[in-house]
Amino acid sequence: MRYGFPDLRQGFEVEADVVIIGSGAGGAVAALNLAEGGMRTVVLEAGPELRPEMMDKDAPRFMARYYWEGGLRAIGGSAQIPSLQGRCLGGSTVVNSAIMLRLPDWVREEWASGHHLEFLRGPGLEESYARIEARCHVTPTPEAVQGRRNRVTRAALAAVGMPGGPLPRAVKDCQGCADCLTGCAGGHKQSTDRSYLPDAERHGAQVYCSAEVERILVEGGRAVGVTGRVVDPLTKEVHRRFTVRAKRVVVAAGAAHTPVLLLESGLNPGGLVGATFHAHLGGGIIGMMEEPTDPFVGATQGWGAISSEIKGLKYEGLWAAQGLLLMRWGGLGAKFLERLHEIRHTAVIAQVYRAKVKGSVQRGIFGGPKMRLQIPRDEARVFVRGIRTAADALLKVGARFVMTGIHGAPEELRSFEESARLLELDVAPSHLPMTANHIFGSVPMSGDPRLGPVDPDGRLRGVEGVWVADASLFPSGSAVNPQATIMALSDLVTRKMLHRTIPTG
Repeated sequence: MRYGFPDLRQGFEVEADVVIIGSGAGGAVAALNLAEGGMRTVVLEAGPELRPEMMDKDAPRFMARYYWEGGLRAIGGSAQIPSLQGRCLGGSTVVNSAIMLRLPDWVREEWASGHHLEFLRGPGLEESYARIEARCHVTPTPEAVQGRRNRVTRAALAAVGMPGGPLPRAVKDCQGCADCLTGCAGGHKQSTDRSYLPDAERHGAQVYCSAEVERILVEGGRAVGVTGRVVDPLTKEVHRRFTVRAKRVVVAAGAAHTPVLLLESGLNPGGLVGATFHAHLGGGIIGMMEEPTDPFVGATQGWGAISSEIKGLKYEGLWAAQGLLLMRWGGLGAKFLERLHEIRHTAVIAQVYRAKVKGSVQRGIFGGPKMRLQIPRDEARVFVRGIRTAADALLKVGARFVMTGIHGAPEELRSFEESARLLELDVAPSHLPMTANHIFGSVPMSGDPRLGPVDPDGRLRGVEGVWVADASLFPSGSAVNPQATIMALSDLVTRKMLHRTIPTG
């Protein structure tokens, strides 16, 4: 059963065995597992359900409506870094590129040893990955939908010694539309609103959209439900309130919102909630090729490679709505329009770097998350090294010039000598055009209560009946796109829940 804003504008009160906050990668997996296990399950999503006709190509309007803070969310600290998360049924799985990579062995071992998470060394995580990949139709991006743009990326990365491979994605019969940022109107991307929630509903789960949770209700050290407000998905006007009574609460609101919700509820074991925060540093370059690439044709991100030089850095071919993507490189206003005809010749290589950063999440002045990230200057220089390698890669395969968008660098790099001079720049993090869409680690899981507020079973310490099942659990950056690992950890956490009985007296 699914309810939208028109059904809920007068508020509601319901009871359940378990209430799940969030419907993205973690929440949807939890919903299916617990509903299938026989629990009366309620899923609460702050955003609306998106129908195919709502997934148009007007990216600025789409983002304003269906991303948190209208797509203008930023992480402060060493730089102001945009951070995009979906505010809709299915969360960010609706608006990302559906890349599904398993946790690298070296990160897995780091988490297992550094945070006493012995279960990561067993077969359970691999079994969870396999279940998720089967349900989400995860397969390498087919050659037929790579398009010229991804093939340029493939050739460029191979030219600098990184052959890479087609990225595994949760897509069934991809059409190569390059429109992942605004959803998938054709229904091919297997976001959780398509791959998990319908089956959860068939097992009795009730899904409430436009229902923004504000607080977890706790009585006598035990969770007894949640309360929040019904919000108009377009105007953001607050209507009536709601309450869901349940003795099990699964928090899967994402690494930004989960710590704020816990803090607002007075839940902060060891003072560790929101005290840590990690993000991958994303960036990229654009190359202007001699031959047309028609970048708007082909999978949004179809080809990738792991850096052979910098640990924790990966490269991907990329495309998005040109009005958003090219403003980083193509100027604004008349200058942008003058070069608009060059779009057909562009190729973008994005990089994602697991930098050594430190951060925190607190409640902001208006009640939302206030995220901060401290980036050492040494890590900014490593980031530039990665950009230099990508620039050389495109120059090697015939780019007329490359644009990095780095403050202090030439607008156009036309030779290897010019790209080498990037390494001479005295760069600060604020000089770099970065994004941070992969965020995690704000409520980490650890076997040591001094290192994390969540135990290895996903239970929040210090209170009975609260579990966490999203990227907040990560002890640090995953070094690859996190969706598959978020889903796998949620799968493990909620399967363990089914074997734990909470007293009802």
